[in-house]
Amino acid sequence: MSLSVPEQTLKKKPSALLELLRTGLEALAVFLVLTYLTGRFEIHQVSMEPNFHEGQRVVVSRLEMLWPSWLVDIAEAAGEPRPAPVSLQRGQIVVLYRSDDRAGDPLIKRVVGLPGDTLELRDGGVYVNGQRLDEPYLHGLRTPCLTSCTPTTLGDDEYFVMGDNRPNSMDSRSFGSVRGDQIIGRVFLRYWPLNQLALFP
Repeated sequence: MSLSVPEQTLKKKPSALLELLRTGLEALAVFLVLTYLTGRFEIHQVSMEPNFHEGQRVVVSRLEMLWPSWLVDIAEAAGEPRPAPVSLQRGQIVVLYRSDDRAGDPLIKRVVGLPGDTLELRDGGVYVNGQRLDEPYLHGLRTPCLTSCTPTTLGDDEYFVMGDNRPNSMDSRSFGSVRGDQIIGRVFLRYWPLNQLALFP
């Protein structure tokens, strides 16, 4: 015996409600994941001029900092550790706290030194492992050393960060290297003002 039209309609309603509920839960899951993996910040500093200005807004990815440490140090056949695919790279821009207690406003800086690097500031430039670093984003600005000009070797989880506005930046030259857990994330998008929208590697 075939179902009448009203009975078929009643049969379809629970299925439609379940589909709507599932779609809502999927959207909520995506929202929570994106909230956990990203963050939005407004810049209130001049230390990254002329590349970033006060009032601009950026989105950071937390993925690099959440990557499990046992995946970061994967041993290759030769026994040498290699970085994870999403580990921080030299030249990337990060948002961080300058102190362990995460007090004060977050800072925006550029990663100049990676774990294991030896850095030296001399002749107005930055030398990493004996080689002068090419920094076109400085637009000709020199890099003065602020507290110490002696070579610094970074530990396993230490990063050396500096602002692009080198003469006017409070950074690792004054407060020292930062650990991975002080870094909130990597800037990958500037979304405001809209006419300055840009993606960053």
